[in-house]
Amino acid sequence: MLDERLSLAAALYEPCALGADIGTDHGLLPCHLLKENICQRMIFADVSAKALRHAEEQVQHQHLGDRARLICADGLDALVEPCGCVSVMGMGGETIARILTRGQDKLQGAVLVLSAHTDLHLVRQAVQDIGYHIVREELCRAAGRFYVVWRAEAGGAQLTDDEIRFGTLLMQPVTPMLREYITWRMVVLGERLHGLQAAREPDKAAITAISSDIAYYRSKLEE
Repeated sequence: MLDERLSLAAALYEPCALGADIGTDHGLLPCHLLKENICQRMIFADVSAKALRHAEEQVQHQHLGDRARLICADGLDALVEPCGCVSVMGMGGETIARILTRGQDKLQGAVLVLSAHTDLHLVRQAVQDIGYHIVREELCRAAGRFYVVWRAEAGGAQLTDDEIRFGTLLMQPVTPMLREYITWRMVVLGERLHGLQAAREPDKAAITAISSDIAYYRSKLEE
């Protein structure tokens, strides 16, 4: 059974003949996509051979071996066939941005489903840099943590600086969950700010940037 984050990712997936899950770990998402016939075949990919063995165990347990292709590869190097949809999830934003930028020629117009644990702005910037645009940006909460999941499609669209930094979620009316998310982000940023200010040689630029972010989030709560 999928948690809220993976369920949201599955809901954003483009039905297709072949999908790919990059950084698949235990393979829960692609197994679900196969069982629900959202994708007819799936590439399960991970740079870790150990993680891929876990995914293989899941594939065999669910009797999906004839529709699954397991590939140990770095990022989008796993796309050995054209895919209709590609998910890259469960990593830091810097890693996902690197994967997209480095392997952009492998995408061939595939729809993207993305979710990063950190540095969300780097993912939004990378999506724009590779000639894609975000068509859905959704918020969910799983195991007490908030996650943002995106669906991106080929075709450029210029984001504003605020949209890259904070996302389109914060351009919308503040819902109860969004209010909780903003409050949580302010706590995370406040802890980071405290650490920077306590450093022997404070990074003034970083302090200014984080202080600005906190002020922006606070203004959304006051709307």
